[in-house]
Amino acid sequence: MLPNEQAETGKRRVVLPAPALLLAATSVLALMATNLRQTTFGDVAPSLAGALGFAALAWLAAVLARRRADAASAVIACLWTVVCLFHVGIFGGLNAWLDGWHSMLASLPFAVAALLLGTAAIHWLRIPWTPVHLVLTGIGLVTLAPPLFQATAYEWRYGGDRSIRDAAEATAEAPEMAGGTPVTPAARPPDIYHFIFDRYGSAETLSRVYGIDRTIDGFLVERGFYVATESYSNYLKTGHSLASTFSMDYLDALAEAPIGDGGNWGPILAMLDDHRVGRFLRAQGYAHLQFGSWWTGTYRSSAADENFPEGFSEFGMHYMRRTILRPLFHVLPRTPFAMRLDWDNAQCQRVARQVERIKEIGQRDEPVYVFAHILVPHGPFVFAPDGRCLTQMEAAARGDWQGYIDQIAYADRIIEDVVTTLQERDGPSPIILIQADEGPFPSRDDRVPWQEASSEELREKLGILNAVYFPGVDYDLLRGDMTPVNTYRMVFNTFFGTGLPILPDRLYAFPDDRTLYEFHDVTDRVRTGAGDMPAGSDGHQPAVPTLE
Repeated sequence: MLPNEQAETGKRRVVLPAPALLLAATSVLALMATNLRQTTFGDVAPSLAGALGFAALAWLAAVLARRRADAASAVIACLWTVVCLFHVGIFGGLNAWLDGWHSMLASLPFAVAALLLGTAAIHWLRIPWTPVHLVLTGIGLVTLAPPLFQATAYEWRYGGDRSIRDAAEATAEAPEMAGGTPVTPAARPPDIYHFIFDRYGSAETLSRVYGIDRTIDGFLVERGFYVATESYSNYLKTGHSLASTFSMDYLDALAEAPIGDGGNWGPILAMLDDHRVGRFLRAQGYAHLQFGSWWTGTYRSSAADENFPEGFSEFGMHYMRRTILRPLFHVLPRTPFAMRLDWDNAQCQRVARQVERIKEIGQRDEPVYVFAHILVPHGPFVFAPDGRCLTQMEAAARGDWQGYIDQIAYADRIIEDVVTTLQERDGPSPIILIQADEGPFPSRDDRVPWQEASSEELREKLGILNAVYFPGVDYDLLRGDMTPVNTYRMVFNTFFGTGLPILPDRLYAFPDDRTLYEFHDVTDRVRTGAGDMPAGSDGHQPAVPTLE
């Protein structure tokens, strides 16, 4: 007879692991509640399923080991759920006191000891565990209620904002896109490859701020590209920039819409998930392949035919790093799965693999539209110039400043590699678009709204790499200061005869992440420096230079 059997009522009833399941859900929704402006229930669903599955498995293991589904087994499952899923919250302070390393290895022995000793104590102690189970169930309900209410209330109040700019309606507003025939009589239109190298700055920025001679321009010109040397992003953040590019329009409709929370990224993320460009190309028979980053906006597209994120989502990655998986994967063999949870946002496992997959696509029966969002030279700064992945200590010793310079070099290697492969493969050459969505962050006072930043700061943030390759077509209509909002207008006009008007190239800033849809035209200030505010006129002291 098990020790606890004498203390219980003797009835062989099954006690479900309610506390473990409730606390498992809390571990996910509590993280969601801290980032409701970019996270939906759909984003957290995989993590929630995993957490609940772990709690259920912990209970099943306890039941099988003890041969009884009683309250004690449910309490054991709760212990394992709390220690494993709330690991960083429980042991983070101890780990910081012991050595402070990101891996959480120093505190892992204490966590293991707590699990083993706690499990043994619950198994052998001759006390009634039913009241404990009930108390833990109450704690689970109390802890789950606030984040669940917050998430539900936010979705109820602001969830509808995601449909403010519907892709189907936006496409219908451009009648030129309803049809269109290729300029050439080719039966198969050219493949389209669009690469976004996040935060790849303009030649002027790289030279003035980082002392880099942007040699990739020469390579691209030799390969037949048109390089817009005076190009700027239309907006200063990735989401806005790509939403504008894919909608082939400015985001005035969002500025005029009744968005309840000015910091809600929902409308932007919806525009990235399904957009005019994708709909038009699907109507032309293209297969849409998306190679996203870990960032929510490009991780997956519901409209794409195939998604290749090659790793965890942003939410899933951050959630798992709060659990006991973080130290365990520093102890276990360095498998690709384990390395994707490492400190470097899994960049070392994602980027190279995506590049190789893109190079392997080759010629298909149907034309392909490939969009790749590559977070290089964007941080984390984990790559050496040759693409070797640095250790955490190596990257810390090098610093972010040199890290950005080295990752520019690595981005150039990727560009040379994919361009050479795509242009030398069998079959017709594809259209190739190589752009950045924004430039690097300048050293500035974050308290100053972006529309009041100096023209120099705005040029650094908005100046981008922008190069296009149109096979067999002259570039007479292109300009050195063209911006991404017109990219697909030029592509579709040239290869599909759409007759879309070319928009004025304007540049916009918004104050901060709390006011995402308050747009200020900064075109003249960026291009001429006109309208700069006198130093100190905003009431703030000059910022101490730091690299953001």
